[in-house]
Amino acid sequence: MTMRTLLLLLFFSGTSITASAQLERVRAEPGGPVGEVFWAPSIVIMPSVTNVGAGDLHFTIQHSFGRISDGASELWGLDGAANIRFGLDYGLTDRLSIGAGRSRFDKVYDFRAKWNVLRQTKDNRVPIEVALAGNAGITTLENGFSFSDRLNYSGSLLVARRVSDVLSIELAPTVSHFNVVFRELDRFGNVVEEENTHFALAVAARYVVHAQVSLAVEYIPVLGSRSDRTSDALSAAVNIETGGHVFQLFFTTSRWITPQHVLARNDDAFFDGDIRFGFNVNRVF
Repeated sequence: MTMRTLLLLLFFSGTSITASAQLERVRAEPGGPVGEVFWAPSIVIMPSVTNVGAGDLHFTIQHSFGRISDGASELWGLDGAANIRFGLDYGLTDRLSIGAGRSRFDKVYDFRAKWNVLRQTKDNRVPIEVALAGNAGITTLENGFSFSDRLNYSGSLLVARRVSDVLSIELAPTVSHFNVVFRELDRFGNVVEEENTHFALAVAARYVVHAQVSLAVEYIPVLGSRSDRTSDALSAAVNIETGGHVFQLFFTTSRWITPQHVLARNDDAFFDGDIRFGFNVNRVF
């Protein structure tokens, strides 16, 4: 064997080894989890089964303006009192996240967590996504109340399914509780009495109309006894995904942002024209 032949054999052998390393195939995971059941950790107000990825920091701005029915003098709600929440969530794992936020109304600080108990799989061996979401809030208004009297809570069982490439649905049995409730006058001068605990069955759906645009609707009917002021919240949104950001533009019948306040203290009613424009900005770092 000549030196030239030996060198050619070594060259092609090395090339084959390199190519084999570069083109090494990874076994497909047909039973892996379904992705993007929803595009953001919240549908509009209620949490979705979508969680923050491990090691990711998720920043949220949630903003709800005044009532559109206030008319031109209030620039159809844009001049009205707006509620806004700034929040941060961190993914401890792909299934568990913790977060905190602050809302303008009642100056509420809230702390929340979400845990994905089950993940829907591509081979349909697990046909649904299941998560637990909890929120604990404390109002910091100067009202002379004790620490315990300022506390409020909500807990949700989130059950969802990505039905197809374009349609996802979610049911969320939810309970909220306020340690202290009031007997007071509403905005119409009527005496209202509050309940400590409320139950609801939130229903939501998302429909993808474009690779970067989807529509969402969310309805939160309160079940059983409720505070005199409480109305069921209804929201509809357009979601826009831009790579790293998800913008949610919505119309809603609630000025509240945390689930426990929506269940217990929402006094907007759709058939009274109490509709508000708002938006959520979601950014992942």
